[in-house]
Amino acid sequence: METNAQQYVRTAIIGGPNSAHPFRRSLAGIAIGVADQIYALGDGEVRMFEPDGTFLLGYKVVENATCLAAAADGRVFVGAPGRVEFYDSDGRHTGGFPAGEKDKPAAVTKIKIVGKEVLVADAAARIIRRYDMKGVPQGLIGTANKTGTFMLPNKWLDFDVDSKGVVRASDTGRHQVSAWALDGSRLGAFGKFGMQNPADFVGCCNPVNLTIAPDGKVVTGEKVAARVKIFEPAGKLLAVIGPEHFDAKCIHIHLAVDSKGRILAADPVRREVKIFSPATKVEVKR
Repeated sequence: METNAQQYVRTAIIGGPNSAHPFRRSLAGIAIGVADQIYALGDGEVRMFEPDGTFLLGYKVVENATCLAAAADGRVFVGAPGRVEFYDSDGRHTGGFPAGEKDKPAAVTKIKIVGKEVLVADAAARIIRRYDMKGVPQGLIGTANKTGTFMLPNKWLDFDVDSKGVVRASDTGRHQVSAWALDGSRLGAFGKFGMQNPADFVGCCNPVNLTIAPDGKVVTGEKVAARVKIFEPAGKLLAVIGPEHFDAKCIHIHLAVDSKGRILAADPVRREVKIFSPATKVEVKR
């Protein structure tokens, strides 16, 4: 059988120990902004880079920040326990809102701006919360599961939203990528546990991270065998970026994809962002 397999080549590293702006203590998130500018969260600050890795600016953010998202207007939204904070394009703090319930603050592990709403992954409640820009709740995603929530043995929830408004979330205990409408309706899922088929997810709880490419491809990150996979939206495996590129102790690989299809993979153990560019498709004979 002949298939077309997409290959990826590592083309750059940002923030490594030998770089001009190394992450010395932490690397907790990655996001793509306007004109493919790169935003990285680490060492208690947000750092902004040009697509080629040239450093632009850095600024301090709220303590214990866990994730970030870049808005189309240049703002950056930063998640922290029980909070979402806003920063303008120059790094000035401009506001925010509490996330979660009154006595149960959200464990914020992912933020995504969708139109006039902010979607927030709450790993403590095991759901995705929808808010308007003032922090007023608009609805929940994930409650239509049989258990009423996602299954998260690893206490981490990641998701992204495609150009059609479909939410893709990491349902790690089920070894699935699940799909949802913004109104909370479940649209389907792909993935299962397995040790032999490269398309399957290993360990107790995978995939731990995911993002969506502009063309709709689903990109996942795994622990146990630290690797990145690229799938068609329906779940067909297209490519694997193998464990040789990541520290074996990674329990997360934070992900983003720019407009050119480059995959940015943040390794929090080595504290570096690796950029993988798509190569020419090659024919594989089996």
